[in-house]
Amino acid sequence: MQCSLGTIGDSLPDWVNLSYANVATTSPIAHQTSTEWSDSLARGGAAEFDGEAEKNGMMPLRRATARLLSCKVEDVCVGSSATELLCSVAWATSPPKGSNIVSTRASFPSTVYPWIRVADANGAEVRLANHNSDFYTEPDDILSLIDEDTSVVTVSHVEFSSGQRYDLRRFADAAHSVGAILVVDATQSMGMVPIDAPNSGADVIVSSGYKWLRGTYGAAVGYISPSVRPDMYPGLVGFRSHDDIWDLRAERMTLPEDASRFEYTTIHFGAALGLAKAVDELCDFGTQEVWEHDIKLADKVIEGANRLGLSIISPRSEGERSAIVSLRMPDGISSEVIARRLQDEHSILVTSRAGLLRVSPHIDNTMEEVEMLFQALESIFS
Repeated sequence: MQCSLGTIGDSLPDWVNLSYANVATTSPIAHQTSTEWSDSLARGGAAEFDGEAEKNGMMPLRRATARLLSCKVEDVCVGSSATELLCSVAWATSPPKGSNIVSTRASFPSTVYPWIRVADANGAEVRLANHNSDFYTEPDDILSLIDEDTSVVTVSHVEFSSGQRYDLRRFADAAHSVGAILVVDATQSMGMVPIDAPNSGADVIVSSGYKWLRGTYGAAVGYISPSVRPDMYPGLVGFRSHDDIWDLRAERMTLPEDASRFEYTTIHFGAALGLAKAVDELCDFGTQEVWEHDIKLADKVIEGANRLGLSIISPRSEGERSAIVSLRMPDGISSEVIARRLQDEHSILVTSRAGLLRVSPHIDNTMEEVEMLFQALESIFS
């Protein structure tokens, strides 16, 4: 499939989707692949997706993700959601009584909830750094919570409400200095921000597939560093947990040596096969080219907001910004109402989060579409 930046969505003209931080417009090749897989089951069950195909059903996505993250296929696993992978990792890590887990109040709840559950069971403590009125968290405030009893530091690479991006290497170094691990939810960055997983220092990175990776619901990916993998006994296990999945005997379970030990059951293989195509598509464009394209769109959002006198709460410094730009509406105007009117009256998709209007354009979008947003906002405000 031949595509260029900013033109992929031309085949789907009904909506202007400027809300990839919410739900992507699915990559056409991902949608086609997923649909073809579902159609094959509708025709004949396992006739076209037999046991061997099921055994190897995760491999296309594992290979594509390894390419995206500059890591080995052995370091990558596939799940149905980032939350599922995080829950399994949380129980695999199982921070002991008296230890603490460090994160932020600005995090998406699923980044923190699995650790609260494990902490409640084990008698560990969860420490959350505060944010200011613009949902900005000082990185030093996170680092100050780390001490000799810290077992896990877990953050969203990019915060969902503000678009603030963290320096993963800085957090990894701080975590490792006290013997802790760094677990990263990259759902709001993977596919938008270039990530070199081995060089990031992160021990675990997970991402759902239906946002910046441009897949659909039902598939997610994880990176498990070889430095921590041998010590991790997944919290969720099933028939795929044995290293030979079709040796169906209940009396033994030998975990695979690689990250596939976190793959424990059947999933929507169509979603995973489609996501593999979408990830390969991003790699073919080039991760740096995607990032530069998205940041230019973000700059256009900032330009339009300044023109309308809207307050921009997202960080704009080079090391902390992302393609998520959150705007504070004028006094008395509800971001939720504005988002609904943009959708209903102008077919433009943005999101209301934490009382802010969140704009998050991606590779499918153009400068003209961003301009359409601000023309629509000007019309609504007037």
